[in-house]
Amino acid sequence: MHVEFQPIDPRLPDPWRFLTEWKFLRSVVRPLLYCRELIPRVPRADVLHVFAAAHTAFLFGALPALLIARWFGRPVVLNYRDGRAEAHFRWWGPLVRWALKRVALLVFPSTYLQEVFRRHGYESVVVPNVVDTSAFSYRYTDPVRPRLVSARALEPLYGTDNTLRAFAIVKAQVPELVLDIYGAGSAMGTLRRAAIAQGTPDIRFHGAVSRTEMPAVMGTGGVLVNSSRIDNMPHLLIEAFAAGLPIVSTAAGGIPHIVTHERNGLLVSIDRPEELAAAVLRVLREPGLAERLASAGRRESARYSWPEAERAWLEVYSRVAAKCAATRPILVTDRRRSSRTAGR
Repeated sequence: MHVEFQPIDPRLPDPWRFLTEWKFLRSVVRPLLYCRELIPRVPRADVLHVFAAAHTAFLFGALPALLIARWFGRPVVLNYRDGRAEAHFRWWGPLVRWALKRVALLVFPSTYLQEVFRRHGYESVVVPNVVDTSAFSYRYTDPVRPRLVSARALEPLYGTDNTLRAFAIVKAQVPELVLDIYGAGSAMGTLRRAAIAQGTPDIRFHGAVSRTEMPAVMGTGGVLVNSSRIDNMPHLLIEAFAAGLPIVSTAAGGIPHIVTHERNGLLVSIDRPEELAAAVLRVLREPGLAERLASAGRRESARYSWPEAERAWLEVYSRVAAKCAATRPILVTDRRRSSRTAGR
C-alpha cells in the first residue's frame, strides 16, 4: 500500500507566507492551493480517504475533495469525526445529503456518530481512534494524588469554565487539591480572568502541550476531569485509561460510548459543576472506587491500539478499492501539513 498525504491548509514559503497566514486572506488562498495540489494527485489514487468535520470545515475541506474525486471517477472513504453532526444536518442538511450520495463508504471513530447518521438514513462502519497506549505507563497511585487534570483545547464547547467552578467546590473540602490546565484556545484569556476572579488558589495554566508530552502530563497522577458540552471520541480519555488516571467527565456526545458510568469512569450532566465536584469527591474519598475505575480503564484502552485499527482499515480500503480496477495510491486529505510520503 502506498499513501500520499494532502494537507487541507497548505502554506506558502517566505516571502509569500503572509498570503496563507493573514486572517481573511488565508480563507481564500489556502482553499485554492489545496485544490491546485489535490487535482493532479487524485487520478493516481485508487481511494481518497477524506477526513471531515462539520460546518465550514466540511465546506472547505471535504467538499472540494468529493467534487474532484467525482470528476475523476474515484471512490471516497469519508472519515467523519465531528461531535456536532446533528447541528451539521440541521444547518447544512441539503448540502450534507448531496455530498453523502457521492461517498463510497462512511467511516466513523465512534458508534455515537454512527447512530446519528443512521437516524438520517445512512449506513456506515466504525473504526475507533488509535492511541499509542504503549507510550503511557500505567501508574495508579493509592490514595489518588489530590490533583485535577484538564487537557482540552480552551474553547467554549469544552466547558473548562465548569472545571474551574467544580475545582472551587472541591478545594473547599480538600485544601491540598491543585488544578493543572493544559491547552490553548480562544477562551484562554476569559478562563484566566475567571480563575483570578474566583480567587481559588492552586490553579495552574500550562499552555498547549504536544501529543508526545501527554505521557508526562498523565504520569504524575491525579483525576482526569473533562467538562465537554459537545464531543465525539476524545483521545484524552483513552490516554487517561492507559496511564491509570480515574476519569470524571460529562456525558456529552460520544463520551458514554467510551466511558461507562461506574465501570471505568464517572459521568455527570453537562453544565452541572456541582455534579462534577461531587463525582471528584467520590473518587478522592470513596474506598476502592478509584482503583476499580482505573483498572477497568486500563483494560478498555487495549481496544484502541494500532493492531485493532489496522485490520479494520485494511478491510475498508480493500472493500472500496475494489471499485477501481487500476493500482494507484490511496490519498488522504487531512489537516496534517505532511509532504508526500510512502509507507506500509
